[in-house]
This record gives sequence, C-alpha cells and structure tokens, in this order.
Amino acid sequence: MNACLKADDLSFWRGERAVVSGLSFTAAPGDRIAVLGANGSGKTTLIRTILGFSPYRGTLEVEGREVRDRPKEARKAAAAVFGDADTQLLMPTVYDELAFSLKAAEERAGGPDVRAFAGRFGLVPLLDRHPSQLSSGEKRKVLLAQSLGRRPSILLLDEPTSDLDARGSRRLREMLAQVPQTIILATHHYDLAMALCRKAVVLGGGKAAVYEDIRRLFDDPAALDRWELL
Repeated sequence: MNACLKADDLSFWRGERAVVSGLSFTAAPGDRIAVLGANGSGKTTLIRTILGFSPYRGTLEVEGREVRDRPKEARKAAAAVFGDADTQLLMPTVYDELAFSLKAAEERAGGPDVRAFAGRFGLVPLLDRHPSQLSSGEKRKVLLAQSLGRRPSILLLDEPTSDLDARGSRRLREMLAQVPQTIILATHHYDLAMALCRKAVVLGGGKAAVYEDIRRLFDDPAALDRWELL
C-alpha cells in the first residue's frame, strides 16, 4: 500500500534552533499515528512542517509530492485542527464555517447540503450560532467537521482535547474513531493515543523514535522515562 505521508531523515527547526533530526516514518492510508513528547519537543512544529509552514531538510512527502516543492498541495491534502479553537473559527455562523469548507472541496454548499453534512456531526441545532457562543466541546466538533468537509486524506490534530473535560474528550475520541482519514495525533493525553492510534512517533532532546506498535512504548517504563513521558 502506498504511503500518503512519508518522512525520511527529516530534520526541522523552530526559529534558528533545530528541534528534531533524523526522523523517518511512513503513514499508509487509514493509519493512525500518535506524536508524543514533552513540552517543547517539536510536536506542533512537526505538524506545521507537514503543512509546509516550517523549513526542513531531508524528505517529506504528502501523497507522493515533496512538501517544500508543492506546499499548497500539501495543505489541500492535509487538514489541521490546532488546540486553540477560537483562532480557527472566524466565520459569522457555524453554517458559514461548514459551507466554506464544503466549497473548498468543490462540493455543493447549498442549504440542504450543509444541513445534511452538519447532521453527521450533530451540529444542526448550532448552525445559526456564532462560534463564540459555543462550548469548548461544540467548537471542537465544528472544527473537526470543518476539516473533514474539505475531504482531506490526512487529518493533523494538535492537542485536540486541550480544553475539553472528560466527557468532551470521550465524545471527540468516539468521533475520531469513525473517520477514514489517516490521522496524525500530537497529544500529551496518553489514554487518547492508546485508544486511537496503532503507531507512535516519539520526540525529545532533538531525537526521534518510531514504535510500530504503540503498546511496546507504554509497556516499557525505561523508554517512557527516557523520553520524559512519565
């Protein structure tokens, strides 16, 4: 099966400082990979690099195309949900947010189509509301729907449960479990990573490791301590 995301000897930076060197991994269609590490280890920078917003060395391909050469195509193929929902929901209503994403995917975006799409996420009662009037959990659902409305092949999630309570986190996990896209999940919530992901990329101290079976990482106390995950 062809990789929809491939990194080979990847090194990337935050400002003038190298964050990670020598990262290699692949994500096949439908893979779910957790990106783990202590604060400042480079999780968010990796997400930004995949989107073509940060410089890098080595190989980084999205759907077979080098990101540095075709960053706009990488951003079309990979939709991102970052931790701060308020900076990502900018339209006057939830309806407008969803309509915009459907248009971006060249889908029909008339009233019935938007309402049908919103119904898949339980968002119909919220369509006329301004995003600022939503709870944290509702904003997160809108962000996820908005991202999936663009029909990406890869869903990049950066701390998606950062402002959710236990119930909201559980509902988000249930929603994510049903999407077919490849998921790259940067999180410090290890229960979410274990429940959702099969593989793990671990970052720390400028280095990286890849675990093809995430359970091997969490069954190894020495590795958890070495990567400052305890």
